[in-house]
Amino acid sequence: MKQIVKVVVRLKGRSALAKLDQARFTVTKMKGNANFTNLAAQVTDLESAADTLESAITLARSGDYERVGLKQVAEDALMALLAKLCDSINGEAAGDKSKLLTCGLPLRRENQPVGELPPPVKLVSKLTETRGRVSLQWVGPDGTRLYNVYWSTTNSPYDWRLLSGATKQRYNADGLEPGTVYYFAVSAVGTAGESSRSEPAEVMAAA
Repeated sequence: MKQIVKVVVRLKGRSALAKLDQARFTVTKMKGNANFTNLAAQVTDLESAADTLESAITLARSGDYERVGLKQVAEDALMALLAKLCDSINGEAAGDKSKLLTCGLPLRRENQPVGELPPPVKLVSKLTETRGRVSLQWVGPDGTRLYNVYWSTTNSPYDWRLLSGATKQRYNADGLEPGTVYYFAVSAVGTAGESSRSEPAEVMAAA
């Protein structure tokens, strides 16, 4: 399935000045842009909002409560217009990357297919005071969608059985026999299937 190329607004958590800079750059790239002639009015609105925000930032430096509030209002207004323009650009370009590259907004990161995953590493147990519990944690590879946790009551040979799936790099196995030794291993599941199991961890259930 072919992924549709789009531009995005990546400014969450950024300063008002950073947002202003992005808006100014987008306006510069969009003014007179032959690929987006239908969006000229939105570009003008964004430029006006950028002027308002720039003035508000200057006034807010005094620390006056009201002026700081007005700066936030101007910042929110600019972001709303920028988001609207972003949506309109994506609609006009219809996935044409050559057009999107001219608008001044960054392209969304395209998901790269992930091949066969290596097994998780550094499988260890953490101290726990919960009787009959084994608390596990590990380090998994990038591209993992799910981890499978396996257990065995013997290591000669191992008798691996699937215990549970986990979406995070940790898992608590409860209801075990306190003071009994168990063996655990973890695999990573990605787009290409399941990896081999990690190196086993020998753990005693909390007593």
